[in-house]
Amino acid sequence: MQDSDIHWSPRGNIKRAARRGVTPLRYPGGKRKLVPVIAELIERSGLEVDLFVEPFAGGAAVSISLLEAGYVRRIGLADLDPLVASFWKVVFSPRAHELAQRVLGATVTLDEWRRQKALEPADEMEAAFKCFFLNRTSFSGTLTNRTGPMGGLKQTGEYLIDYRFHVESRAKLARRILQLRGLSDSVAFVANESYADTMERVRSMAAPDGVLWYLDPPYFVKADVLYRHVFGPADHEALRRNVDVMPGNWILSYDDHPEARRLYGDHPGFSLVNLRYSVTKGGRPVASEVLVSDLRRSGSGPGLSAFRDFDGPGSSNSGFSEMA
Repeated sequence: MQDSDIHWSPRGNIKRAARRGVTPLRYPGGKRKLVPVIAELIERSGLEVDLFVEPFAGGAAVSISLLEAGYVRRIGLADLDPLVASFWKVVFSPRAHELAQRVLGATVTLDEWRRQKALEPADEMEAAFKCFFLNRTSFSGTLTNRTGPMGGLKQTGEYLIDYRFHVESRAKLARRILQLRGLSDSVAFVANESYADTMERVRSMAAPDGVLWYLDPPYFVKADVLYRHVFGPADHEALRRNVDVMPGNWILSYDDHPEARRLYGDHPGFSLVNLRYSVTKGGRPVASEVLVSDLRRSGSGPGLSAFRDFDGPGSSNSGFSEMA
């Protein structure tokens, strides 16, 4: 297999760039559906983004989508979870070919799931494949110790362990890994570190002009079920203080929770984003996300309040609403 060339033009089709499958990882709380909103903020602010930093990278769907669509020139990724960080380090390295081959040749069984679950990775490649394997075969893609395999330990569920890692999907997943490898010249760094350490890293490497942060910290609700590294109340408070001294501009998203509203509700860039997800049996309600930013519309007043007329990605099913 060879690297696939990726061609895009500045400010390309953001809906296409934010397509399903933009990232090989299934990440809980992934923000792919927010990409058109964030792209619109960048567009209307007039900011030329030289470095887009995602210190809670997870599935990195936002960074990758904006990079492929030409909204940002370079990205920097960090994650405190060493498995997630190792995955992205390998993807954007010459060893991506080896990872792709492992994906193609994977044995997807309950025994292999147990082996990967117990494995202490000997190197970055083993950590990257462990991350990918468990992400594709575990319930909701989570990597926590308490998470079981898709289909359950008795494999009696509706969707079995190979549902998202079946033979037919492997070539597509491997090909996507190699496509992403082709973006490596536009990846400034990938690091296993806290967001505070990433702040120091960026301060040392870039002038704040042209730096845009996307902060998507762990949820307030059920974070311990979704992530291996979570925030306590003091961590959420510290992040609120730190956003004011970020080197560059920033956009932050949270689950719509009373604490998020308490911490950020008085910020001039506070808004709610309503995202209507695909309807399943019985229907699903509109999901709200808190979105806060210090970006300003070019030539206008502060914050996201200037963007409340956003209509969503070609549809009336999503948009901004200001808090009363």
